Amino acid sequence: MRKIRVELEKQVDDSYDIQLSSDFIEDVLTGYEDAFFLADSTVYAFYEELFQGRRTLVLDASEKNKSMESFIRVLGFLHDNGCRRDGRLVAVGGGITGDLGGFAASAYMRGISYVQVPTTLLSMVDSSVGGKTGINFLTSKNNIGAFHQPGAVYIDTDFLRTLDDDEYLNGIAEVIKYGAIFSGDFFDMLLEKRDALLERNADVLLDVIAECCRMKAEVVKEDEKEQGVRKLLNFGHTFGHAIETDSGFTVKHGFAVAAGMYLENLFGLREGYCSEASVSRLGEILDAYGFEKEYKINDPEVFFSALSADKKADKKGLTVVFAPEIGKGEWVSGIKTDTVKDFFG
Repeated sequence: MRKIRVELEKQVDDSYDIQLSSDFIEDVLTGYEDAFFLADSTVYAFYEELFQGRRTLVLDASEKNKSMESFIRVLGFLHDNGCRRDGRLVAVGGGITGDLGGFAASAYMRGISYVQVPTTLLSMVDSSVGGKTGINFLTSKNNIGAFHQPGAVYIDTDFLRTLDDDEYLNGIAEVIKYGAIFSGDFFDMLLEKRDALLERNADVLLDVIAECCRMKAEVVKEDEKEQGVRKLLNFGHTFGHAIETDSGFTVKHGFAVAAGMYLENLFGLREGYCSEASVSRLGEILDAYGFEKEYKINDPEVFFSALSADKKADKKGLTVVFAPEIGKGEWVSGIKTDTVKDFFG
């Protein structure tokens, strides 16, 4: 069992552990017999025995269901099953399930405890850690939500055995992001161990997930509410969220972020923020893992409306994150939407 502590200096009581191992989640969940469970329907179908005898709400996890209607449904489930102020919600699923469950926990009775049990690679390395919760509203992703830290995060890599290849790659994109903005050595290792990672080698996977969680824990410790360094974790997301919206969410989050990272750095090269080497090396690793680097806009009005509505934008313009050099991230604020429109032609 590996353990990573997420320390919150300003709210020490909200600090918590990320625990990582394999084949241990059933034993963990026996300690939450009195909890309320929110489960992704796909996970439930594979692991129905985990939920026997437990108060469980099963939801289809899709971007279109990451909605106010689903949020209200979770609140209703908690209310109808007698959840009180000392209740606990356990979210078992990918990022959508965790974000939705965490947001409902933040609002129900002004905040109850919740636990994250991520079952996808993307949620293991990113969304389950750090307390960002939320839903999509109208045409924007994650623009309603709250910061509400989990009481614990349990990462059982055995869940990844039943993950389909597209969903697995969906998480690889976020793994690459960590190397691009924080660690050139980690980036190089991802290229070196590409075959082992794609083959889901257990030891390599555990090392990679643990390192991503360690990096994110350090960022959250320094900047819980995304006022500074935590903004770097949005690399690829400004363009990526617009890609998701424009595609009607047919492009999965990680694939959109992969293209978003490359396009943001290509835009950065044009604007003088990035080196040619950073664009080239980012393209190399994305090619190695089979990601598309380009994106053809379907509806410019939808794409640029989503870009302008991005939650990182303000009245001065967009905030875009770049990797000027591999292993070093920076963000630039006040970028005009018209400049981005000109880039996309």
